[in-house]
Amino acid sequence: MSKKTKEQTCWDIVSAILSHSVRTLLYGPPGTGKTHAAARLGLNSGQRVFSVTLTEETPAAEMRGHYILKDGKYAWQDGPAVAAWRCGGRLVVNEIQRGGPDVHALLLAITDDPAIAEIDLPSGEKVKPADGFACVATMNGEPKELLDPALLDRFCVSIAIDKVHPDAVKQLPADIQLAAERTALIDNEERRISVRAWYAFAQLRKDLTQVHGQEQAQQLAAKAVFNTRAQDALDALAIAKSEVG
Repeated sequence: MSKKTKEQTCWDIVSAILSHSVRTLLYGPPGTGKTHAAARLGLNSGQRVFSVTLTEETPAAEMRGHYILKDGKYAWQDGPAVAAWRCGGRLVVNEIQRGGPDVHALLLAITDDPAIAEIDLPSGEKVKPADGFACVATMNGEPKELLDPALLDRFCVSIAIDKVHPDAVKQLPADIQLAAERTALIDNEERRISVRAWYAFAQLRKDLTQVHGQEQAQQLAAKAVFNTRAQDALDALAIAKSEVG
């Protein structure tokens, strides 16, 4: 009789493929560990990481590179994308959906087939990606709804993150872990509570307990961190506690 195969989570898949994929997109709710995974998991020996978080105002030059004034002279300085190309590093692009048209056009070139990829820099230099270069992009939300189709097509490896990374959960107090896992993945944005918020709550509760006692500290911390959602968070804690205990 064959043994039952363990069901693979999104993080099992990420851990297995990240060091083998040239272009990877991790998407899902905020605060689940996508950025942590993109910057730390599956790196080749000695591989450097270059990270950038995009906004609507991020210029393409910030990623590509630009001239800076150094010792009274203008000198070229690589941006994270070109720097990662040169050394075969990993380029991590957070909030990829937020980039403007110029940034997305540059990313199309950066994520082109390594065999033909090439960029002409304003300095007149031609650069190509070194062996080992990889790009890992992260985003909140659904790629087909938010990402430019041409850019999405570059990321054939696209993984939906539907579970909080275990390392993030383990850093929380035991009585918070289950509630944090559940509330971080709620589809409704108004009801969702990020793991970062639970971190803040846990730390504030710990500090306040020394002055006010545990029950009052928990109430104060919840109101300070979750505001109008304080009772919802405390209810989530109570439900999780009843199920575990």
